[in-house]
Amino acid sequence: MGRKNKSGVSPQNQESCHKLNFLHQASHVVLAINPENVEMSRFYASTMKSTAQKLVFKLDPSIKRTICKHCHVLLIPGITARVRVRRRRERHIVVTCLECQTIKRYLCRPNHVLWSEKHNTTKQQANDNDEVVQENQKERQEKS
Repeated sequence: MGRKNKSGVSPQNQESCHKLNFLHQASHVVLAINPENVEMSRFYASTMKSTAQKLVFKLDPSIKRTICKHCHVLLIPGITARVRVRRRRERHIVVTCLECQTIKRYLCRPNHVLWSEKHNTTKQQANDNDEVVQENQKERQEKS
């Protein structure tokens, strides 16, 4: 395992993050250039998912939501996906993959926060708490 840099990320993890980022961007670019080239985009997206799985790396929910779980196609509204807002019991977004007809539903709650965003805020709070504790320890040392 590599030594951590100032940001707290080891170089090995940083390299794998760059690889996953490249595969996701390549999948987007392939579909943007030629919307009929779905197979190449599917290859990049499935490679990204399998690489993340092998590295035991959690993908952000926003990235997961852009990839079909059944056929691994990048879900772009109007090109490879149909997006509708429905209101039955609760308001939700229905995303239908146009390749395999898989349907995904996402609730639209105004106060809902994704786990990744919660995790970031708790990390920031923990860092803030650590800084306060360190300041208190310095003050105690100065007093004695």
